[in-house]
Amino acid sequence: MEGQTPEVAAATNEPASGRTRRRTREVPLRTDVLWSLLLAAAAVLLSVLGVLGGTQISALDEHTHLDYAYKVSQGELPYTGVPLSDFTLEEWSCRGQQSIAEALPPCEEATADEVAPSDYPARGENYNAWHPPLYYAAAAAAGTVAEALGQSFTTGARLSGGLWLAAAVVAMYGVLRHWRLRPALAASGAAVIMAVPSIVHASSTVTNDAPAALLGVGALWVLTRVFRDGRTGWFAWVLPTVIAVLAANVKLMSTVAILTAVGVVALSALPQLRDRNWGEAVRRLLIAVVPVLAVGASALAWSAFQSGRAVENWTNPIAGVNTAPVAGAPFDEWAPTLTSAFGLVDDFYVQPELMSSLIWLSVGALTVLLTAAPFMALVTFRPGQAERVVGWAALVGAVAVPLLVQGQEFLRGGGYFRGVSARYAVTLVPMTIAALTLVAHERRYQVLAYVVAVGGYLSMLLSFSGIA
Repeated sequence: MEGQTPEVAAATNEPASGRTRRRTREVPLRTDVLWSLLLAAAAVLLSVLGVLGGTQISALDEHTHLDYAYKVSQGELPYTGVPLSDFTLEEWSCRGQQSIAEALPPCEEATADEVAPSDYPARGENYNAWHPPLYYAAAAAAGTVAEALGQSFTTGARLSGGLWLAAAVVAMYGVLRHWRLRPALAASGAAVIMAVPSIVHASSTVTNDAPAALLGVGALWVLTRVFRDGRTGWFAWVLPTVIAVLAANVKLMSTVAILTAVGVVALSALPQLRDRNWGEAVRRLLIAVVPVLAVGASALAWSAFQSGRAVENWTNPIAGVNTAPVAGAPFDEWAPTLTSAFGLVDDFYVQPELMSSLIWLSVGALTVLLTAAPFMALVTFRPGQAERVVGWAALVGAVAVPLLVQGQEFLRGGGYFRGVSARYAVTLVPMTIAALTLVAHERRYQVLAYVVAVGGYLSMLLSFSGIA
């Protein structure tokens, strides 16, 4: 094929740089369907166990996310500084929360409406109402259905996370199969998502981090279409733009993976400009620029809308808890946090009822593997190979996250985070796992990949079920 790029050559099993790609045997559709059903069932099972076993309100601001979803179910769109609802206060007191149990009014007082929001930590205000409403609308619908079936709203809203997780692992399986990986290896890569505590925790609590893994798989799909399949037509910007808009309307930091993906696409336009291949360069720049503009427009529009509804002269009740004012050159304060996103899985929270030593052992192994994954891909694959681009994207994203988080915080409040949580980079998990899985395929480390996937999943399963 004249003019064929190495990426397209890899996609069509044509020789790329003098090397013939290994072909994999075609498998029946029913095999993919069975693997997808198994992965979905495994994801829902973890979510259900997490909801049943982790009864406490999560310390990761779950009370504010629950309040947001509940108010949406009542036809109300919360605004910054709005007091928590009576329902939320009762759930917070009666379910409890680790480390601040003594600061919560007793359950019997909350049930009898003998307390006010001001009796609770952080003035009993919803300081997360600035987030976009897309996730909360889905959680509100699930909670309403649960109430109609005789269950609590909280249980239903939490269980909606299992659907997000199931969709993420099935989509991950599909993308890895598109890379011509064998079903068992593709399923192993997808299953590793369910070994990441922060993702599983999000799938069993009320939090707008629940869709993060699925959005990350969407970003991986964009990389796959552009660099493996060579899809850079004039309308190739539509898919990444849709993913970017969805991510921006879930949570601004959920755009990290898709912005990283299109950023890598933008960098790939530079050789085209050098070679004066103007058409291809413009098409790649469109794929990069339009999603970025869409994210910016979405964020500005929602911020302007919510700013006009916020409590006048409102101050954040948790300001300064995790942040500090800038006292010198920003680089001096940000530099130590630039490696915060490497590892991706070592910074997490799980309710105490669900924790076990197995999770710590699994996280230790995954931290090493996911930190090394981008570098392994760069060493394993040659320049021009699509697989190598996945490694570059994972690496670029890990470096960019602390800068994005610190920049956003500085613009919002003039401060900076003393330590940037790896949870902000959770959407990068799928592309990092993909880099690791592609290396396992190339180096024929399939058995090791199976052990990592099964061991990681069993660690979460046994912990969440209370066996470990």
